[in-house]
Amino acid sequence: MDILKLFFIIVYFSLHSATSTMDPCTESVCQSTKSSPLIRFPFRLIGRQPKSCGFPGFDLSCNYKSTQTLLQLPYSGNFTIEAIDYGAQQIWVNDPNNCLPRRILSLNFSGSPFTAVYDQDYTFFNCTLDYSRYGLNLIGCLSGDNYTVFATLSNEVVDSLSLSTCRRVATVSVPVGWPFYGGVSSSNLTDDLWLTWSNPKCRKCESRGAKCGLKPNSTNEISCSSASGR
Repeated sequence: MDILKLFFIIVYFSLHSATSTMDPCTESVCQSTKSSPLIRFPFRLIGRQPKSCGFPGFDLSCNYKSTQTLLQLPYSGNFTIEAIDYGAQQIWVNDPNNCLPRRILSLNFSGSPFTAVYDQDYTFFNCTLDYSRYGLNLIGCLSGDNYTVFATLSNEVVDSLSLSTCRRVATVSVPVGWPFYGGVSSSNLTDDLWLTWSNPKCRKCESRGAKCGLKPNSTNEISCSSASGR
């Protein structure tokens, strides 16, 4: 009996020790597919990773089907995370409801750690004449049966439009994937928005293949440790 008790005591403490040394901040994912981004510091998945696994402002969530990874901007709502480059500190986001131009019109990064990598000013127009016949890209999700909406960064296009058939909606700064110059008159603005963050600074840590994370009992100080945690 004493030997049996000793055996259970050894097993108990072995399991307890293994559990206590497990890393609660291992990478997580909303959906186990190649296209679903792996989530680790400075991001964390609410409900799947402890709060201590992420940096303030980097909380993510999964949609109800766990098919999308969502980032909530305080003044602009939810966006899908399409990709994350941890080494470059960049993310690509889009609209979960497939009408990114509508979201761009009210895009506001205030209160979030994210800014555009590049941005360009696009002017939106609502026209009763179908200007797609003239090579301008129609924004389908904003257009209707009797009007078309498009966005242009060309001053020449803006100046040439007839005010009798078009109404200027707004000029907004768009976080483009790469700045366009001559030869591009308009865009349907469906490409992912390209964003970056400056803090926390984990580039050097990532470049060494090490693990960036919060210091114990801290909410904004970071440390860099080897991938094995040593």
